[in-house]
Amino acid sequence: MLMPMLLIVTFLLLFYALYTAQNAIVRYKASVTTERAAFNWGHAGSEFGTGAYADGRYDGLYWRLTDDALLQGLFGWQADESADTLGYPDTEDPGERLTLRKLYPAAEALGTNWRGSIGYERGALSREIRTSAADPGELSPLASLRGSAVASAEASSPVTEPAEWLRTFDLARYYTARAAGQSGGSKPYLDKAGAILSRKSG
Repeated sequence: MLMPMLLIVTFLLLFYALYTAQNAIVRYKASVTTERAAFNWGHAGSEFGTGAYADGRYDGLYWRLTDDALLQGLFGWQADESADTLGYPDTEDPGERLTLRKLYPAAEALGTNWRGSIGYERGALSREIRTSAADPGELSPLASLRGSAVASAEASSPVTEPAEWLRTFDLARYYTARAAGQSGGSKPYLDKAGAILSRKSG
């Protein structure tokens, strides 16, 4: 009776070691991919692995006003938060939306083996890339004991662009100061300025 029990315990420890190793692999790959997506965020045409991009290829000057939605509150525009997430492996075509095109290479990199989602979250002062990844394969002996043996991980990385953040801050300060001095009130002025910037960004 002792020998079968020792074999069972040995195999369970072996399966648990494999599960722990797979968890570490998923966590590492999700973290690296998230950090690369955040690092490349300033340029949609950059090489995902290195961040390099061809000379003369740049994003539009005002893309942060609409596609990044960093200043939508200032001009009273509505942001579509749900549109800034991509699922994988069956990743949909990002179309023309710039934020989704920047997330697409990361979703493709993770979707070769795993399932999950990667998204872009923005706040008043912070922007983050958030990723969830899971290996669809399960170790059956562990699943019967734990209920689930799916190796999964979550990762996040802040998007930092000091020069662009300062430029955006100066733009918001400029329009706020100009709007405060308008005789007809700030809203008509901001609506007019927002319409002009929206045309330029399109």
